Amino acid sequence: MDLQLMETNPDLNPPSQESDPLEETPAEDTSFADLFEAHARQPQDRGLQPGDPVRGRVVLITREAVFIDYGAKAEGWAALEEFLDEEGRQTVGTGDEVSLKFIEYTPSGVHLGTRYGKTRGSSGQEMLRRAYEAQVPVEGTVTKTNKGGLEVNIAGATGFCPLSQIDLFYCQNPEAYIGTAQKFLVTEFEEEGRRIILSRKAVLQAAKEARAAQIRERLAEGQVFDGTVTRLMPFGAFVDLGGLEGLLHISEISREQVAAPGDRLTVGQSVQVQVIRLDHGEKGEERISLSMKALEPDPWDTGLPFEEGDLVEGRVKNLAAYGAFVEVAPGVEGLVHISEISHRRITHPQQVLSAGQLLLVKVLGIDREKHRIALSVREAAPFQEGEAAGTPPEVPDSSGPAGPDPSETVGTDRPAAGEAGPVKPPKPKVPQAGLITRGVISVIKPYGLFLDLPELGSRVRGLLHQSEFRSSSGSSSLKGLKEGETLEVQIIRIDEQGKISLSQKSISEQQEASDLRHYLGQAGGSGKLGTMADLFKKKA
Repeated sequence: MDLQLMETNPDLNPPSQESDPLEETPAEDTSFADLFEAHARQPQDRGLQPGDPVRGRVVLITREAVFIDYGAKAEGWAALEEFLDEEGRQTVGTGDEVSLKFIEYTPSGVHLGTRYGKTRGSSGQEMLRRAYEAQVPVEGTVTKTNKGGLEVNIAGATGFCPLSQIDLFYCQNPEAYIGTAQKFLVTEFEEEGRRIILSRKAVLQAAKEARAAQIRERLAEGQVFDGTVTRLMPFGAFVDLGGLEGLLHISEISREQVAAPGDRLTVGQSVQVQVIRLDHGEKGEERISLSMKALEPDPWDTGLPFEEGDLVEGRVKNLAAYGAFVEVAPGVEGLVHISEISHRRITHPQQVLSAGQLLLVKVLGIDREKHRIALSVREAAPFQEGEAAGTPPEVPDSSGPAGPDPSETVGTDRPAAGEAGPVKPPKPKVPQAGLITRGVISVIKPYGLFLDLPELGSRVRGLLHQSEFRSSSGSSSLKGLKEGETLEVQIIRIDEQGKISLSQKSISEQQEASDLRHYLGQAGGSGKLGTMADLFKKKA
């Protein structure tokens, strides 16, 4: 590059070189060959090997070439077509930093680029040999297919691309490439050019890894990327972030329930996703977990569309032994405890409800800090026909005659047989020492459990101290318990401030005493054990 050229491009910085300036300033119609001849008179850097990476700054762009200052005494050149996109638009400007590879020394200077192209006076085989040695891609035209892959014409020479090397994935339709120009890497050059093996897959893989390296520089949990759906699976979708793939699990597609990924996504669809987790598999493979749901507004932040005491329509999402989870807004679920499902006594929610069922519920309470909502079907029942729209008939208890549970019907105003009218919910039981009721674990502490007591009212809570806890196996350990589980407890004390103390131990002791009385009654009816000999006689 010379000083006179710089005068025609005042925005360029003076090139860092020691060569003498050219005697003439090129006119706008100066040919590519003339510029090569001018550069041929400049010193050249002979320290590069074919395929070496070169990074430099664009100092001049002509109609056919781009000249790059890469720190040597003379600039290198690359064909302008190296910097054109698929639509023929130029992708670099003067002053831009570019990364290329050293191709070869030519009479016109140091040739840089991303692929080999045929130069004047060189044969196709000679070009392929140099490309093979430098491991620089070449461009060729697919002429036909055969049993094993593609035949490719590269500057008059013929190369072969095996079927397995056409694409990153298995190529089902190789005929689609006939007549197209593609880039290939020469993987084998043997028998003086009579055996030339090519790989398009290697070029695609290198480009993918280059894009992946750029993505990894800003890959972190919480980062948002634009991606493309590449594959749909029953459990989710794979999304290409630009050289790296991540998994969008079905539960992370939307805050609303998604039955199948194909209901919301299609292959090739552009999506915006957030990285929610980065880890590695057992073999060290990179795993990226993505979410579209995380980018949707959170109803807890934007405001719930209901308040405590409101009646809302919801859909049953799933059933558990202790109650039903009902979606009352997109991505927002509440719990209907089993005691709030029916006016009749039931042993499992599935006796009354089913997954996917629509029903009316009343909002009993909203815990905005913990994102919990307590719901009731029972208290919404007077506002709808029957107990719940579409409610299946109750499964009768085969252990005894069917009929209402006395504890559920005391204090209710039920219509007489044959009368029509809404069923009013039962009145809450009065808290008193000795009362046995059901409690729902709401808080777990090292010293015990705080239980909600829905049968006594929507806001009544008691403490079951660890010393009063007794598991089915007789253990007093709280390990393994979860919030939402139901326990049968007895009120053993209510202090002056109204705080309720609960016990399971007392229920167990009463049962043991009852069993003992029953045994003693069988032993003679007198309430006395009798002698050891008497007991042996009875067993005999």
